[in-house]
Amino acid sequence: MKKRILFLAALIGFTTLQAQNINDVVNTVKERITLTGYAQGGYNWNSAADPENEFKLARIILMGNAQVTKHINAYVMYELCNSSLHELWFNYKYNDALQVKVGQMKTPFSIENPLSPTSLEMIAPMAMVTDYMVCGSHPVMMPKSAGRDAGINVYGKLIDGALSYDVALMNGVGRNQGDNNSQKDFMVRLGYYPIKELMLGASLMKGTGNMDVVPDGLGGWVNPEAPIRGVKHNGNFRRDRYAVGGLLKTAPVNLRSEYMWGREGRSNSQGVYATGTANNVLLKHLDVVASFDWLDTYADQQRRYTAGLQYWFYPKCRMQVLYSRHNNDRLPDANMVQAQLQVAF
Repeated sequence: MKKRILFLAALIGFTTLQAQNINDVVNTVKERITLTGYAQGGYNWNSAADPENEFKLARIILMGNAQVTKHINAYVMYELCNSSLHELWFNYKYNDALQVKVGQMKTPFSIENPLSPTSLEMIAPMAMVTDYMVCGSHPVMMPKSAGRDAGINVYGKLIDGALSYDVALMNGVGRNQGDNNSQKDFMVRLGYYPIKELMLGASLMKGTGNMDVVPDGLGGWVNPEAPIRGVKHNGNFRRDRYAVGGLLKTAPVNLRSEYMWGREGRSNSQGVYATGTANNVLLKHLDVVASFDWLDTYADQQRRYTAGLQYWFYPKCRMQVLYSRHNNDRLPDANMVQAQLQVAF
């Protein structure tokens, strides 16, 4: 009987200890792992499209951040709509002035590209020039990259946060792709905050693009989708980008504008956008949105004018309705109406 009592006491003690260990593990996981996400979807009508209208689920994004140690964290972002990995990187933080990120991440170029679609005013969501220069809307710049690439980025904030910097070396081919040449893209991004509401930014990217090419019949080589001049027989071509701009965030208004210039082979490209909101107009959390967008490439000139409303019915959750008119020198003008619901947690 005595042995049974001792065995039962030991079993109870062991079970209690195991339960405490499990609770410790669960509490540790809760403290170290954060899960977030968002979804965006709605309705588009475009006079130049076929079909000209559709209900569209634009994005369903899940994100996870794991605080591995005091100085190291890991981050993953996954897109459920098309089942693709957006980001996967590891970050080492020595202090606010020096951090190192390695993996697949947002390309540190321009003010706009590193911003989340949940905070951008446009349903598109990027300006045409940002899409062209860095986000992969065109074969000359990492097609379908969504503004992301694999590499290493050293970054931080200096002078009590008044100056931010990024210095990166990346493949230059986009997300979820193996590199297609031996060259790497070099980037520098600077942000200066004369006051906390205002950021002035400048970026540069020096690199080498690569695309499939065929003989052009004139002793050169060309990609049928993007016939830029100066593409070599192995598909490599010079690809440089520069950007300057500013971001103003205040209670009554938000403004963001950038000018970008690029070089693809022996062709030049440039563009500018200016986007802003007047906040809490007539109703609390109701914003008026306006944007002008211009892009000039070797292929054509495009202009887009946008105006509309967005209503924040809960933190990070909003309804947007936008009207856009799109001018292209080579195509008939197009009108677009977009409505989108955003839910985030």
